[in-house]
Amino acid sequence: MEAGSQEKRMVHYDLLRIVAAFSVVMLHSAGQKWYVLPVTGREWQIADAWDALFRFGVPIFVMISGAIFLNRDISIRKLYLHNIIRLLVIYWVWSGIYGLYDCRNYDLEAAGWKVVAKEMLSGRYHLWFLPMIVAIYMLVPILRIWVRNAERKNLEYFLMLFVILKIGMSTVSALSATYLVTYAAELLDAMEIGMACSYIGYFVLGYYIAHYGIPKKWHKVIYIGTIPCAVLNILLDRYLSIRAGEPMGQIYDSYGVCTFVIVTALFLFFTDVMSKVSYSGPAAGIIRELSGSTLGVYVMHIGLLEILEERGIDSMLIPNVVGIPLLALCCFLVCALLAAGLRRIPVVGRYLC
Repeated sequence: MEAGSQEKRMVHYDLLRIVAAFSVVMLHSAGQKWYVLPVTGREWQIADAWDALFRFGVPIFVMISGAIFLNRDISIRKLYLHNIIRLLVIYWVWSGIYGLYDCRNYDLEAAGWKVVAKEMLSGRYHLWFLPMIVAIYMLVPILRIWVRNAERKNLEYFLMLFVILKIGMSTVSALSATYLVTYAAELLDAMEIGMACSYIGYFVLGYYIAHYGIPKKWHKVIYIGTIPCAVLNILLDRYLSIRAGEPMGQIYDSYGVCTFVIVTALFLFFTDVMSKVSYSGPAAGIIRELSGSTLGVYVMHIGLLEILEERGIDSMLIPNVVGIPLLALCCFLVCALLAAGLRRIPVVGRYLC
C-alpha cells in the first residue's frame, strides 16, 4: 500500500478510536447511579438509555486492532517489546495507582503491607481490557498466518460460529431463562467455546471487513438497521430490568445481537466512508493527538469520575439526560490533556498511557 493511502487509512482508524474511547467514558458516566436508582424511575431509564447506546467501544477497539495487526508484518520480538510488555506495565502501574488511592484512608500500620499489596494488584474493574487484549496479541503471529492463508469462506465460517454460538446464545440467554436455554449455555461452557468465540471473533471481524469488505448491497441495510437495534437495546433492557426488579444490562453488552449490528455498522462506515475523506494537515494532527491519548483516557477516566463524584459532581448534578453526556465530555477532555502530558515524559511516558 502506498504511503499516502496508508496515512489516510490510519487517520480514519484514529478517528474511530476517539469515538470508541468517548463511548466508554459515556457508558461509565451513565453507570454512576445505574445500580442505585429504581428501575421504574425516569432517571434510571435515561441513564440506561445512554448506557445502551454507547456499548460499542470495546468491540470497536478490538476490531481496529484486528484490522491493523493481522494486516501487518511484525516479529514476535517486536510484538512483545512494543505492545505486550508495554500494556502489561501500564496495567500494573494503574492497578497500583488505583490500589494506593483506595488505601488513602486505611490505618496502614494495622492493615499491613499484604492488604496494601492486594489493593494494588486488584486495580479497577475497567482495567480488564488490558490483559484481555494482551492475550489476543499473543495469538497474533498464529492468527495472522491463518487469516492470510485461509480462503474467504473459511473466515466466514469462523465468523458464522462466532455470531451463532456467542452473539446468538448471549442474546437468547439475556431474553430467556428457560431450561433449554440454560442447558445450551451449560453445554457451550463445557465445550469451552469461549476459547474461539470471544473477543477474538471481533478481532477477526475487523480484519475481514478491512480486507474483504461487505457487499455494497448490504451497506444500507446494515446502516439503517442500527436505528431499530438502538431502540430495541433500550426498550428490551427496560422491560427485562422492570420484570426482574433490578438493573440487567446483558441484552446490550458486547455480545448482544443489536450491539453487534451497531458495532459492525460503525466499523463499516469508518472503513468504507470516512476512509475516503481528505483530512487537512492540522485536522489530521489533532485527530492523531487525540487518538494517541485514548489509552490514557481509558485507564484514567474512572479515577476522575470517582474523584468528582466524591466532591458532589456527578451525572445527577443537573438533569441526567444532559448531565451524563456533559460529564462524559468534560472527563474525556481532561483525561486526554493529562494523557498528552504523561505520554511526553521521557523514557517512562510510554509506560504510563
